[in-house]
Amino acid sequence: MIAEEEYNCSQAPKTSIPKGKTVSFIVNTIKEVPSYFISALNNPKLIKPLNENKLTQIIVEQINAILFDSGFSILAANQYSDLFYGTKGIPDFYFHTIEKGKTNEPLFIVESKILPAPPPKEREMEYVTGDKKNGGIERFKIEKHGKGINNCGLIGFVKKDSFEYWKNQINDWIDKLSENDTFWNTDEKLKIDKISSNYSFLNSIAHREKADNISICHFWIDIK
Repeated sequence: MIAEEEYNCSQAPKTSIPKGKTVSFIVNTIKEVPSYFISALNNPKLIKPLNENKLTQIIVEQINAILFDSGFSILAANQYSDLFYGTKGIPDFYFHTIEKGKTNEPLFIVESKILPAPPPKEREMEYVTGDKKNGGIERFKIEKHGKGINNCGLIGFVKKDSFEYWKNQINDWIDKLSENDTFWNTDEKLKIDKISSNYSFLNSIAHREKADNISICHFWIDIK
């Protein structure tokens, strides 16, 4: 018989994030994750290489470990099926409030991408645009993801090359797209917020046809 472990159910009650602070709280939470995520990847029992879905699952676990200690009634969950606007896209994970007897719209939606994109070569630009309009930034521009919200995120799992290389490469793709397609604009290029040896945070905006611009926070983690 396994001995029962002492378990304390009387933890501090969950509270709401102060009004107007939700997005900044979520962004700051994700910014805390890289060191914990990299540590979690060092588990010798993990079967590698890890694909995008598996990497996302691990990072969501680490985000929730941070959120659990926050005292706020918010969690992250894998894959969001749109219950409120009927969009068909299913982003990799999302943040939502936890309330008994209520289902709430997502607070923040995140798409995950590996850099460089896996083969074939036709997927090369998938962080920005892709086949069947499945590019990372593209999904937010066409409201395949993020309808009804004005802030979202993109996780980049960097398997090769530097953060500076990927910023320049992605911005070059956006430049070239904007030359021949009015759907893309040069002011949608990425700008570095913070960079270190293991992670980089960047920001951009994306123009949408039927809604206001959406702000994108890019969180890149070196997993080489």
